[in-house]
Amino acid sequence: MAYSPLWHPGQALGIVAPASAPRTPEKLERGLNALAEDGYRVHWDPGQLEQRGYLSGSDSERAGQFHRALAHARHLIAVRGGYGCLRILDRIDYAAARRTPGVLIGYSDITALQLSLFTCSGWRSISGPVVIEWDSIPAAMKEEVRLLLEGELPLPIEGLMTMRKGQCTGTLLGGNLSTIARMVGSSYLPDLEKKLLFIEDVNEAPYRIDALLTQLKNAGILEGLGGLIIGNFTGDQSQLNQGDGDTMIQTIIDCVDEYPWPVVSGLEYGHLPSRRVLPIGVSARLSADPNGGCLEILDPIAKR
Repeated sequence: MAYSPLWHPGQALGIVAPASAPRTPEKLERGLNALAEDGYRVHWDPGQLEQRGYLSGSDSERAGQFHRALAHARHLIAVRGGYGCLRILDRIDYAAARRTPGVLIGYSDITALQLSLFTCSGWRSISGPVVIEWDSIPAAMKEEVRLLLEGELPLPIEGLMTMRKGQCTGTLLGGNLSTIARMVGSSYLPDLEKKLLFIEDVNEAPYRIDALLTQLKNAGILEGLGGLIIGNFTGDQSQLNQGDGDTMIQTIIDCVDEYPWPVVSGLEYGHLPSRRVLPIGVSARLSADPNGGCLEILDPIAKR
């Protein structure tokens, strides 16, 4: 896997719109202004993007806008998630991306593009905030993004809840569970053998999470996994109404009960106003013992 170059204040940060459009132009403008105030020289070239329903443009327009951004910046951040990345995975020039290794920041639907860039181009990415959130996220999240871009290793994430004991060192991959499950059967989903997988989702009832994990199981993906880190599964409780929050965790545990690898929960990651920022494609160590779990990042995403 290739390292991206270190980011320095004043360097360009490319803005990409591979999925849904912002609900209002004002949200995008506030996010762009907040990034500039934090020292990022934003490069935003929407080109011929013209919103089409739930998408920020046609498939060819969105893929083209990604390539234009990559021509100007090695560090990219998505406008928002929503939906749409799956539709352009076959339009990305992965050879060009491999020649210019970079970092893509985003989460939710952006998971698809981050994982495909890892698989096909060796990119490391950041599962973190999108542009339209930047004016409202806590300073701690912004600092975590900056440190990762500058090649620093984050402090270990301690205090996780051990659901199954064990230890594993492997490549850290993950993101939105629904998106990962939709990539099954494609050449864009990474090989998860001996990998550490972190997952989250939003507005999904326990039976739907069961179905998503069962899809991974039936595809033979879970058997060789190295370990599982369970993030937040948030949403309207009227939709999730099948007991309290413990029901969701228990659903996940039941789905992976037959496997020997370590499992932890309690990671503050997902569709939350304040959450952890996680690197994708780096070496990490998961430790789960009776006293609690710990996730330690061993490798940076960027180097000089």
